[in-house]
Amino acid sequence: MKTRVFVCFCALFVVISAWAEKIALVNGTLINPMTEVVLPGAHVLIDNDRVVGFGDEITFDLPKDARRIDCKGKFILPGYIDTHIHFFQSGDLFTRPDAADLNSVRPYKDEVTWVKSHVNDVFARYLRCGITSVVDVGGPFWNFEVRKTANSTAKAPRVAVAGPLISSVSREKLDLGDPPIVKIDGPDQAREFVRKLAEQKPDLVKIWYIVDKDHPVDAFRPTVRATVEESHARKIRVAVHATELETARAAVEQGADILVHSVVDKPVDDAFVKLLKDRHIILCPTLVVFERYGRTF
Repeated sequence: MKTRVFVCFCALFVVISAWAEKIALVNGTLINPMTEVVLPGAHVLIDNDRVVGFGDEITFDLPKDARRIDCKGKFILPGYIDTHIHFFQSGDLFTRPDAADLNSVRPYKDEVTWVKSHVNDVFARYLRCGITSVVDVGGPFWNFEVRKTANSTAKAPRVAVAGPLISSVSREKLDLGDPPIVKIDGPDQAREFVRKLAEQKPDLVKIWYIVDKDHPVDAFRPTVRATVEESHARKIRVAVHATELETARAAVEQGADILVHSVVDKPVDDAFVKLLKDRHIILCPTLVVFERYGRTF
């Protein structure tokens, strides 16, 4: 028998917002990730777009005017949050010609055109997976149009976006006139670009902190600092792609708020862990992304 997962999320949002009624989800199995409690036969009360209480049928009394939805055989759990996505990438082999150039098989511009024309399908697939919020951590300026579309679409997750990545390197193969990655050549240019991004009211600013023999860690520090200062002055948080220990350390020391990947080049040390804790850094580990890239490419 298939077990269907019932997620309390956007499907109910339209009903609740339109009628502002009390809704009771009854007889489902409630999963509470915060307390690690699994409660069979649970009742959940939603009032005016908010979960206001839950319990079992013995300990939790439901108001008589609540509309009941029988969730027997289903699970009730909070909507999931995907904290690292890129709308401009489809996830297939043709979405990163800078890593594997397959333009001869399928032109990258055709891939992007397809992605842009199927945004509503992407929204629906997130909801079907129980994901009710997503964070796009960097892409072309049309990212902001995706957020606008999501905000006006009933069957869509909440969408937070960054614009083009502020980068230490260029990726010309991704530039179709609205590049997802922009090479920034110093602090002044960084400040100017943040001001341009701020006009779109981004939810965060993203730095792509790439290091190699031609781009050492310390060379990009002033640009990172300028980006952070200009963003924080506008109350915008800064996320950084920094996958080497010293790069990640430098990003945090320069004021970054979020690291969007784990460190992969060496084990982290106690000083780095303390730095993250002291600065209250958000770390999105993306535990399997590098493994999957390795398998694919």
